[in-house]
Amino acid sequence: MKRKFLSYFYALLIFVFLYIPIIILMIMSFNKSKYNSLPFQFSTNWYSALFNNDRLINSTINSLYIAFITAIICIVLATALVLGIRQCGKTLKNIANAVVILPLTIPWIIMGLSLLLFLKYLGLDKNLFMVLMGHVVISLPYAVLVIAARMADMDKSIEEASSSLGANEWTTFRRIIFPLILPAILAGGFLSFMVSFDNFVISYFLMPTGTSTLPIEIYSSIKFGFTPEINAVSTIILSFSLVIIVLIAALMQSSLKNMFK
Repeated sequence: MKRKFLSYFYALLIFVFLYIPIIILMIMSFNKSKYNSLPFQFSTNWYSALFNNDRLINSTINSLYIAFITAIICIVLATALVLGIRQCGKTLKNIANAVVILPLTIPWIIMGLSLLLFLKYLGLDKNLFMVLMGHVVISLPYAVLVIAARMADMDKSIEEASSSLGANEWTTFRRIIFPLILPAILAGGFLSFMVSFDNFVISYFLMPTGTSTLPIEIYSSIKFGFTPEINAVSTIILSFSLVIIVLIAALMQSSLKNMFK
């Protein structure tokens, strides 16, 4: 009993250490004081100020746009890649998996600097297309890992049965494989979206002058003086991220239930 109590106590300390600063930030977003001072006075003034801040609104729209396009591209590429790798031999499969996972092992600051130098080598200016490509590179492995995990648990005899009944590869994919891996595809898309939306480094190196994403705008605002509007936008992002995490968990749980039916 004592050991069990200590285990719970240590786990509680870890959660407190991780999440108390975040909870304080969220609470202070509703504090009337501009300097986050006490006593606490409830107010939604900073949310009103946030929605009247054109720079933050525009940068948020840019982040959502880039993240959405990144997620769509990652879903398509990851699904095609996983299906292709599945047909390869063991050696080629291992090489392909290593190449796909490689961006996870490279620091993002190195990736961003490399893409910037590549642009300079080609004589091109920073542009949104390269920002999008950079986000796809760092987000794609997450989608691939989720979809590949689902595909690995699928019974190949289902595809063989479909083929033996006269269905071609496209019909088998459309009517059997795709419905089975759809929860994993959506989960991979959500993960790619969040990785892209929260990314600062790649955007900072490649974003053209005069355009910014939300992480860049937050960084710039903090450099020139902190305002409680940052607390407000951070609270919104955290709430949005929590919703995405819950959706991912629900989709993956649905996928596991379908798999063991």
